[in-house]
Amino acid sequence: MKITVSKNQQDNNFKTHVESIITMAKNKAAAGIDRFTYPIPRGQGIDSFSLINAIEKETEETVYGGYKCISNGQIKFSIRTS
Repeated sequence: MKITVSKNQQDNNFKTHVESIITMAKNKAAAGIDRFTYPIPRGQGIDSFSLINAIEKETEETVYGGYKCISNGQIKFSIRTS
């Protein structure tokens, strides 16, 4: 029996994380908070830096990871203020 990893499911998981982070960023911004953390997805085949890049791209760099944004199993995101 041949066992393979479903790349479609990995893509779906990635998109779900991106949507969750964007929703979290919207909620934090509405509350006047300019920083928040998100746990690094483990065991799902998701690269933290790819996730950060996707968030920066989707939000037109208004939400970003920044320098040394990964520590203690968390990704630290900042929201640009205008």
